[in-house]
Amino acid sequence: MYIETTRLGEIEIDESRKVFFPQGLLGFPEHKDFVIIDHKPGSPFCWLQSITDPELAFVMTNPFLLKNNYLQDLSNEEKSIFKSDNGTETIIFVIVSIPPGKAGEATVNFMGPIVIDPKSRDARQVILANSSYSHHHPLSAP
Repeated sequence: MYIETTRLGEIEIDESRKVFFPQGLLGFPEHKDFVIIDHKPGSPFCWLQSITDPELAFVMTNPFLLKNNYLQDLSNEEKSIFKSDNGTETIIFVIVSIPPGKAGEATVNFMGPIVIDPKSRDARQVILANSSYSHHHPLSAP
C-alpha cells in the first residue's frame, strides 16, 4: 500500500506497521488510521503518520529511552492501562513536540502516552491525570 505524506512524499507502508485509534487521537477524533514509520535507521524517533491526511504526522519516541523508570510511580489502577485486553504488554510511545527552528527546545508528552496492543494493533492515547508527569517535559532533561 502506498500513501502520500507531506514530510516524506509518497511512501510504501508495511501493513504490519498500521495502527488503529478507535477514538482517534486527542484533538483529532476523526483521524483513526495511522502507520508507524521509522525516522532513520538507528534513530530513537519514529513518525505516527495519518494514512488519510498527508499533513498529519507526529514525532514519537520510546519513553523508557528518556526515563527508564517511566510509569514506575503510577498506581496499580493506572498501571493496568498498559496491559492489553488479552493481558500482554503493550507498546508505549510518547509524542515529541519540536518548536519550528528550535530543536533544542523539544519536549515530550509524558502525561499522554500512546498505547498500542501489539496483537490487535489497536491504539489509544491515555491521560495520566493523577501522575506528576508533564505534557511538556524537556527532551534533553533527565
